[in-house]
Amino acid sequence: MRPASAEEINNGHVKVGIDEKLGNKIPMGLNFLDERGNEMSLSQVANGKPLIIDLAYYSCPGICDAVLAGLTDALDRVSETPGQDFNVATISFDPEDNPDIAMKKKDQYWGLLRRSFPSKDWRFMTGDSANISELTNAVGFYYMTDKYQKYTHPTALIVVDKNGKIIRYIQGTTFAPVDLKMAIMEAKAGTPEQIISSILCVCFSHEPSGGPLVFNVMRVVGVGTIVFLAGFLVFLRSTKKITAKPVRIAGSGEEKK
Repeated sequence: MRPASAEEINNGHVKVGIDEKLGNKIPMGLNFLDERGNEMSLSQVANGKPLIIDLAYYSCPGICDAVLAGLTDALDRVSETPGQDFNVATISFDPEDNPDIAMKKKDQYWGLLRRSFPSKDWRFMTGDSANISELTNAVGFYYMTDKYQKYTHPTALIVVDKNGKIIRYIQGTTFAPVDLKMAIMEAKAGTPEQIISSILCVCFSHEPSGGPLVFNVMRVVGVGTIVFLAGFLVFLRSTKKITAKPVRIAGSGEEKK
């Protein structure tokens, strides 16, 4: 299955974004190639541990590198032990990517880690269009190509348990170690959880409608901010209902307000 074209997107046949499918299982038997060209199933990559999945494409001119930088920082600071408590897979959704390209990307980001982090515990993977489509559909990750053959796509870390059950989506380009820690703990317990305050980022290499070049455009929706504003408006309305208590002036029979 090929990615959708910009024309298909504009005609409303396909959406770009993430449809969270908490509790669903991804097909852990899907095979991909790691950065050394070894064929591995997702189950082998997880190796009986929670798996953090980062969907990207290695020639992305925008947000994918920001996500990898954010993930690198979070992996450096999370207290859980790679290979023991979790494993990581960055998987390209571009079937044109290959292990050589994946290795260069791995050297760029895995090489930045300051903590001890075995190479086998963070794989950079590529695959064919059939396996890519099956995986992206299973996790609700929808994207498209534009007329420049670049991708418009969302971004999120997707945490699954050892059996492939989707436990949590962590959206955005920076990731709090506490969020990653909680996701790993929930994956160990097999309990899906939704983060109430999330950030949706969508990377456009070019304007999908065919307009001028737009580099690394991000749409940010803070649910927490919306909740705060709604609460503030309720507070303002409630204060308007408070009026001064009438005071009766002795002997006048009148009330002063």
